[in-house]
Amino acid sequence: MEPVTKERLARYISLKKENENRLERLARMKSNAEMPAQRDPDGSKHTGSSGERMAQAIEAYMEYEEQIGPLVETNRREMAEIEAAVAALPDPLEREVLRLRYMDSFGARLVPWIDVALSIYQDDGPASVQACRRLHEKALMNLQNVENV
Repeated sequence: MEPVTKERLARYISLKKENENRLERLARMKSNAEMPAQRDPDGSKHTGSSGERMAQAIEAYMEYEEQIGPLVETNRREMAEIEAAVAALPDPLEREVLRLRYMDSFGARLVPWIDVALSIYQDDGPASVQACRRLHEKALMNLQNVENV
């Protein structure tokens, strides 16, 4: 197993976002494949074209599901390894700073240090931000010790 480094931690957000986006697209494709046939404004229903449309939508969904399956699973395994390494840290504050900074992002960027400090110390002043950075550095060093045991 590859050691969990700062760079590997930083990839967590991208892996998470990629899986979310691909699975959301798959869900949309599945929904399109399950939609009932569209009716024309005059109330008539064109069964031939809608059946063909549905078959194409099902085929596209199945192809995409097959295509992304290995990638999604690889991302999940990588994320699980990172989560396990962080969970193995003995210090709860070290675990928390890494979780907040790298894993709890709602976007595609790392959580800013000010927000991490606010979550941990309920203060976003320079001293609290610096304390979070020191805690972060200690956590990164201890990640190496946890994995080498």
